[in-house]
Amino acid sequence: MIIKECKNFLSNNSKLNINSIIADPHFPYYMSSSHQNNLEYPYLSHIVLKRPEERNHKDFNSPYANLFLNILKEFENKNNIKVNQLLRIAVNLTFNFGKKNSFTHKDHDFDHKQLIIYLNDCDKNAKTVILNNDKKIIKKITPEKFKGLLFDSCYHYMIYPKKGYRVIAVYTFT
Repeated sequence: MIIKECKNFLSNNSKLNINSIIADPHFPYYMSSSHQNNLEYPYLSHIVLKRPEERNHKDFNSPYANLFLNILKEFENKNNIKVNQLLRIAVNLTFNFGKKNSFTHKDHDFDHKQLIIYLNDCDKNAKTVILNNDKKIIKKITPEKFKGLLFDSCYHYMIYPKKGYRVIAVYTFT
């Protein structure tokens, strides 16, 4: 199983763009939920590329698609990996709403890779927790602004920040 943390892969230009876009109060987030049509685990999301099964006539759903594609390319180049098929890109903003952590899940029901890029300074306790198939903890990853986390299709969950909010870019691909 691959679990790789990577720092220092983003260009200064990408960091400046992330800082200006994420900090902009007009960056559009929309209410989402991890349970379909149930706001038991709410979060705010900006969908850059919808899941294949949700796409219609257009692939990209965001005017920021090129920024997030460039960020992915920088990660690929630094880590010598290749994305064959891009499945989804989203920017997720999570916050404390009374639950300790998100539910345990895999992002797709088939083999894929997942890249999380932490986009803001947030509560260091808002970790990403990677689990094995028996749902036992393998690793807890501390969020750090501009750090990338790559892992194979596996169960995982996040611990909600106690204060403030956490913003991540999520990419899934084969």
